[in-house]
Amino acid sequence: MSQEFVRQISKGSRYNQIYIPREMNELFEPGSFVKVTLLKKNTLYYSKNLPHVGEFKENLIKKVFQTLGGLREIKQTFVVGSFLTKNTDYGDVDLLIVCNKKISEDKISSILADKIGINFHIFAVSDLNFEKLMEMDPLTRSMLYSFASNKPFSISKTITFDKNHINFLLMMPQDLLKISASSRVFYDSLRRLLSIQRFLENKSLNSLEIEQELKTLLKNLFSLAKNNEPLPPKLVNEIRKIIKLKLGIINNLIVKWERKE
Repeated sequence: MSQEFVRQISKGSRYNQIYIPREMNELFEPGSFVKVTLLKKNTLYYSKNLPHVGEFKENLIKKVFQTLGGLREIKQTFVVGSFLTKNTDYGDVDLLIVCNKKISEDKISSILADKIGINFHIFAVSDLNFEKLMEMDPLTRSMLYSFASNKPFSISKTITFDKNHINFLLMMPQDLLKISASSRVFYDSLRRLLSIQRFLENKSLNSLEIEQELKTLLKNLFSLAKNNEPLPPKLVNEIRKIIKLKLGIINNLIVKWERKE
């Protein structure tokens, strides 16, 4: 396929037009013919709200895409999570893999470990399920608020209310009102509740805003829970009270959505 084409310059705002700087108007007037040649193909696509990630991270992201680029089962790869949004306070590199054929997450991990040698947390989903999750799943939408991808992508503006799916997401937080678990599980469940609440309120699912809200709710318990520090029963009960409060708010929102249906 040719990597160049000839087009006539025109005025207007049609999609995919090429921008010509105002100071070059005399050289490139409407009606003139120009040849456009591809010099370098873009292989990285970032979400619009993602700040510059820096050279080290960008090179690592490129290496991930190059390493997985030969796998026919993979339709699209996203780098997501704190690796993108934070300077230092991140652990594993989170990957969302959209597949057109079944492929194990262990296989992907093994390939990346051999080539790159760092820890990755991988979530693989079929392309059909991905389309559904994009509309009805608060966690997926929050995950993709900030991303780097090997292909163009924009998050769908359409959201779908699925009561069964929301109730499924609420199961773990509900269980934590009765069962014991690590402090990190409490942290993750409360973060999940904040995402669900924002989704049902049609608010931004910016992961940094959700974390800040979580920090405000937990106060001095925030760092303890996030770092999975042991918590005495009295402090666990404090977190349970917050979970119970959020569950009540979400249940009221579910009722409102049902009335809209």
